[in-house]
Formats: sequence, structure tokens, C-alpha cells
Amino acid sequence: MNPYYNLPPEQRLTQCLVDQFNADERLWKKLEPRRRARRKLRPRLSKKKLKKLDLAEFAKTRPPQDCVGQPMKP
Repeated sequence: MNPYYNLPPEQRLTQCLVDQFNADERLWKKLEPRRRARRKLRPRLSKKKLKKLDLAEFAKTRPPQDCVGQPMKP
């Protein structure tokens, strides 16, 4: 099933990427209270380690990308 049936074929993949980006943006904002709490609980961690923990948590909660059925263009 194609959720973008009303769009021209060349625009459907772009719209799918935009939707994925927007979903990632919403998830990142949803995880913000956890990031703030982590910084309060562990003030001695370096910025690099905190960023690494943030990205690991984001990757863990993010749903897997579905690449089945997307045609490859040469």
C-alpha cells in the first residue's frame, strides 16, 4: 500500500524521507526530559560522553527503517 498515492511518483520518496525526518525530530524532542535529567544526575561526565549516551538512547528508541519495496534508481 502506498500512502502517497496522490503525489507524483518522483515526489513520493522525498515525502517519505520528510516524514521520517519529522518523526525523528518528534522523538528527539520527546526524549529531552531524559537528557536534562541525565545531565543533572551525572554532572561530571564529559560533553562527548553525554552526547554519545543521548545518541545511543535515540537509536534504541527509534523504530527500524523499512527499506523493503523501495526501488533503486540507477
